[in-house]
Amino acid sequence: MRIMIDGRYLPGSARVNRDLLITLRNMAKALNWGIRYDAQHELVLINSKDSSMPPLPVSQQADDRIEDENARLAGKAICLDPGHGGSDPGATGPTGTLEKDNTLAIALLLKEKLEKNGAIVIMTRDADADVAHAEASANQGLEARVEAANQAEADLFVSIHNDSFTNNTAAGTTTFHYGDKESTKLANLVQRTLAENLGTKNRGARFASFYVLRYTNMPAILVEVAFISNPVEEMLLSSVDGRDNAAVSICEGILKYFKV
Repeated sequence: MRIMIDGRYLPGSARVNRDLLITLRNMAKALNWGIRYDAQHELVLINSKDSSMPPLPVSQQADDRIEDENARLAGKAICLDPGHGGSDPGATGPTGTLEKDNTLAIALLLKEKLEKNGAIVIMTRDADADVAHAEASANQGLEARVEAANQAEADLFVSIHNDSFTNNTAAGTTTFHYGDKESTKLANLVQRTLAENLGTKNRGARFASFYVLRYTNMPAILVEVAFISNPVEEMLLSSVDGRDNAAVSICEGILKYFKV
């Protein structure tokens, strides 16, 4: 990754990682600098004169239209939380598919789409692993997810799950929030887009007192994409197209939230 400040490249390059991107973003925020992350070219641009977004290098201006789209979420940090993972499989579908696999796959696709729009993405996990540690209690695991978002000073927190019920005819999409104005707004936008694009029953945006919604310091939602216990929706959740459609839909909802 290269870093450019006021039109000049810093010597050398650094390996892209979450901590470096978060540090640069927080530094720019504290100093009222403009910052822009171009994931396609692995380039961070900083304007130290004011908070306006720095322009693209001349060599990239042929792609202005594409790059403008890539900058729609410039300066925004979004924490994605794929539910369960590692020693915690979550719910299991009728054919044996696991919630933890579906949530991670959707989150990784969503990460890619958000980064293409210029966002800095923090993942509570990016592999089939426990967020805290294998011997952690359920509460410790939840605390680790919240801590990842709060330490990064993320602008949004999005937790991704699959719903499940003893009756395998239960179906649909639900997005939960903790009731504050911004979380409710985000939940409604993501819920509407998901249900429309997936063609699932719209179960609405609802209040819930989940730990990860109560203790995160930013607008936060928990998305139940569909019912893994429903044979039809299990296929949707485990399919390449279904996962990509879910990621596209959540990304669209986030873009609508930021009105970009």
